[in-house]
Amino acid sequence: MKPAAVLIIATLLAGCAANNPEELERLAKEDPNFRQMIATRDKMHADIRLIKEDLLARKRAVDAQVEKMRQDYDTYAKSQNIKIEKYKTGLEMYRKALAKDVEQAAMSMETKQNELAGYEKTLRDVQKVLHESKGITLSAQEKEKWQERVLLLNEKMRPLSEEIQDLKLKIRLNKRKIGFLN
Repeated sequence: MKPAAVLIIATLLAGCAANNPEELERLAKEDPNFRQMIATRDKMHADIRLIKEDLLARKRAVDAQVEKMRQDYDTYAKSQNIKIEKYKTGLEMYRKALAKDVEQAAMSMETKQNELAGYEKTLRDVQKVLHESKGITLSAQEKEKWQERVLLLNEKMRPLSEEIQDLKLKIRLNKRKIGFLN
């Protein structure tokens, strides 16, 4: 290719691609409407720049406020969570105390049930002797002694039965109380 042709093509391409200020000034002088368009364009670009700066400033201010609110919330939430844990700990102490009462009452009830079972067995044995005395004749005095034993055993069994019932009630109530503390 010839050097002159290359120069002409390069000049045309450069003229088409670039908006140089001299050409803009020439076009604005030739066409007053175009000059007005360029002035309006410049004002719009300035307004756009101001709007963007204002938006950015507002965004930064809002972001700072949001960050402050997050920090305030985090501080508040932390203190409230500490209170919640204290309350939960208090409730757990109540549950444990009631559970301990249930455990102690159950052990006491088991002891009393074993004692009552022993008295009941002795009572059955005594009544068996009184009613089934095969070949054994008991004198009136001996029968009276055996009947006194029956009365004595009944007197010992009655309070034990009442205590067992009281313990069963206490256990049932404490278990319900534990359920309400959840």
